Amino acid sequence: MLVKQFYTEHLRDFNIAIITAILIILSITDLLPEIFLIDTALIAALIGGFPIYSSAVRALLFQRKTKIGLLVTIAMIAAISIGEYLAAAEVAFIMIIGELLETYSVRKSAKALEHLLHIVPTEARKVSAIHDSAETIISTNEIKIGDILLVKPGERIPADGSVVAGNTFVDESPLTGESKSVEKCIGESVFGGSLNQSQAIYVQVDKVGEDSLIGRVLQLVKKAQEEKAPIQRIIDRVASWFVPMSVTIAAIVFLVTQDIVRAVTVLIVFCPCGMLLSTPTAVMTAVGRGAQLGILIKGAQALESISKVKTIIFDKTGTLTKGEPEVIDIVVTDSEWNQKRLYEVAASLEGFSEHHIAKAITKAATKNGITWELASEWETVAGIGMEGTVNGVKVFIGNEKVLEHLQEEIPKTAIDTRKIWDDTGHTTIYIVHKDKLVGMIAIDDPIRENALATVRELRKAKIQDIRMATGDNEYVAKRIATRLEIGNVYASLLPGQKLDLVKELQKSGHKVLMVGDGINDAPALMQADVGVAMGKTGTDVAIEAADIALLSDSIDKIPQAIQLSKRTVNTIKTNLWLANGINVLALIAAAYGWIGPVMAAIVHNFGAIIVVLNSLRLYRFHRQKKQDHSIIEQELIIGRT
Repeated sequence: MLVKQFYTEHLRDFNIAIITAILIILSITDLLPEIFLIDTALIAALIGGFPIYSSAVRALLFQRKTKIGLLVTIAMIAAISIGEYLAAAEVAFIMIIGELLETYSVRKSAKALEHLLHIVPTEARKVSAIHDSAETIISTNEIKIGDILLVKPGERIPADGSVVAGNTFVDESPLTGESKSVEKCIGESVFGGSLNQSQAIYVQVDKVGEDSLIGRVLQLVKKAQEEKAPIQRIIDRVASWFVPMSVTIAAIVFLVTQDIVRAVTVLIVFCPCGMLLSTPTAVMTAVGRGAQLGILIKGAQALESISKVKTIIFDKTGTLTKGEPEVIDIVVTDSEWNQKRLYEVAASLEGFSEHHIAKAITKAATKNGITWELASEWETVAGIGMEGTVNGVKVFIGNEKVLEHLQEEIPKTAIDTRKIWDDTGHTTIYIVHKDKLVGMIAIDDPIRENALATVRELRKAKIQDIRMATGDNEYVAKRIATRLEIGNVYASLLPGQKLDLVKELQKSGHKVLMVGDGINDAPALMQADVGVAMGKTGTDVAIEAADIALLSDSIDKIPQAIQLSKRTVNTIKTNLWLANGINVLALIAAAYGWIGPVMAAIVHNFGAIIVVLNSLRLYRFHRQKKQDHSIIEQELIIGRT
């Protein structure tokens, strides 16, 4: 299918190659040495060289750029001028075939990415209400935000949304790279293109088109593939010297040897196509492979930078922990209040927020059958919590920093309760009403099962400086860090303080990778040498600020991203050695007359194709993950604790 599509898209070049090949054969065999009294080989050179010299001339006249095709054009003109018509024709033919092979190889590496476009169904079952038996089949292009869709078992989900009825297992592997099916219940998010495996569900659409997960992946990956890595920009500057340098060297060879054929051969072999292809082919293949594995790399800069990282800073909630917190306990600290009223006020404020803890509180309120109205004059205080007006009175909810609004001491019973919660690793949320502490909520967010294994794997990858920076209190942060063998812990940090931490480390010479998921992580994610955001549970702000998004929210993808980056950098270096090595050897051979123009063209294209094929090996990249039973056992212990 790919071959047929590729042939159709490049029909002109294929036809030119076929015509050129036929004319060369007719010339070599003397079956038709001339056409209209013009040498057949010359006609072959003119027809075969048309795509090359027309492109070079357009670049020179309209873009003021000396493309490498200009060097090939000069070489062909030089060959024709000395009567080497057959050599010029064969150079043109080999160049066309070489470029087609290079383009096909690159196209193949992008094919996996294009597959994402085809996993979203073309039609959807729209219903007017949940459990409505009357369904309308519509095109996925007609789906709008707020529509309710029925998705039956065995069907792919047509758009991003949340489950409003039904429970099922969903295969998200085409999007996240995770083969394990994910259970989806009411209120949980699903993504367009994922496969519904077990039960019928109703999905309310919340994102369509370019705002959907697939839409964003395609936009960002295409942008990343077009972006030039720092090493590529250096190569581009060097390449601009090649045309005048090659002409100069060819002239020197002619002056020394008095052999015009050698000079022409030097011109042909000097083209640095392999060098120019060494970086973009590797970057494009690596970015595409990363997307397949659920690692969305937004640019070549990030792909190159992550291989140099020596310091990693993890946020806690939603990053090292699952980001699925639950309300464990709720305590009333004021005699005029009760649990029902606490839930009402807490949900009134947290109903505005997308933070994991806010969702846990509103979910618990709903589970307890409590209804509420959203607060008025509300405001999010990053790194602290929420404030707003409930029933005409100012209310604050958040971490211990909201206690600054108290005008009286904290009751001893509240202090004792907090100590118990701290010792058990729970996060404490405070509610302050009329400058009094009226209640406390205990939140538990389990550690991710693969967190400890990830930390150990990073250390095996020679990244010893692993830190945690969180807005949570010191007791909870240290308890989590101890269990994950993380020594450096920064607790109770505001967004600006996380940013300052990254800056301070960078001033000390650290190459910093920051991992986070919330709005409060966005400044640090942008400042870090490489920012990594959780793609599913992370906020849109964090994802936009980061350089890499983990579509499956599995932090064990971080070592994989580092491995992919290092493999890509090594591939680029290998490509450069191969391309330049072949060119140097061929240049020496051309100068000494050991190879002629035709062999020079063959060697030139051989080098370029070798570079492309070496880059395509990244498409087969898989993680070299080593785990022992002790790690797995400790992870199971963490999961049960």
